[in-house]
Amino acid sequence: MTTRRFAAVLGVIVVGVLLSGCIALDSPSSDPDDPDDPDPEAVFEGAFVHADDLEDVQGNRTSEVTNGSVTITEPVRVQKRPYVDERTEVLDASDPAVDASTYVSNATMNWLYFPDSQVAKHFEPDEPFDSERVRSNRAEMADEQLEKYELEYQGTEQIAGRDAHVLDAEAKNETVERGISAIVGDTKYVYALETSDPDPSGELQTVEQTLWIDTEYDYPLKERVVFEEPNGERIVMTEQFESIAFNTGLDDETFAFEPPENATVEEW
Repeated sequence: MTTRRFAAVLGVIVVGVLLSGCIALDSPSSDPDDPDDPDPEAVFEGAFVHADDLEDVQGNRTSEVTNGSVTITEPVRVQKRPYVDERTEVLDASDPAVDASTYVSNATMNWLYFPDSQVAKHFEPDEPFDSERVRSNRAEMADEQLEKYELEYQGTEQIAGRDAHVLDAEAKNETVERGISAIVGDTKYVYALETSDPDPSGELQTVEQTLWIDTEYDYPLKERVVFEEPNGERIVMTEQFESIAFNTGLDDETFAFEPPENATVEEW
């Protein structure tokens, strides 16, 4: 199949991190049936509501999507404070169809800036975002997701030099498996694969999903999702932190943005 291009579309909140489906993973360091293992549901909830002593996160994360013949990678610089303040900067996209961007959000403003086209889009909420309200909404989201998936604890592995719980997530029914969703980071990236003969009615089905969640701060460090097209072809998405640091003291200026003078400013 001839691939024309990958398109990356910035979507809504969920959770997310990834690498390639071709990598060889070390075996988990513990027995998945060990009665001393943590509750997988509690580990899963940590991907949505992190440890109380988590103040900020910064690091470099790589997104990768491949269908076996074409691979697109996107390294991103991430700086965050739960649950509202965020700054992500695409460092370099391997697909020219993916426009590098900088996303900045705080309680009162959201900016999305595209340096190549010099376009800055902004969204100002009617009232400031409240971190505790977002946290509460994420907790509710975790409860909803728990109703949809069977979880299996697979021990621990090292990601970016840190210990991470490994969870396999399997949808309980076919409806949940339809569509594309990822869980690492607070912003969901949806990757659509266009072919030379695309089928607009075709749907992707999730056939595998694995999460790696930091054991200390309950923060998602990696995610791998395998999708299957109606013709049987598989697409693998992986997001993974290559480096990460917690509680380094990010200041308010990190989450402020002023568009360049020559930028075209638009409402989002």
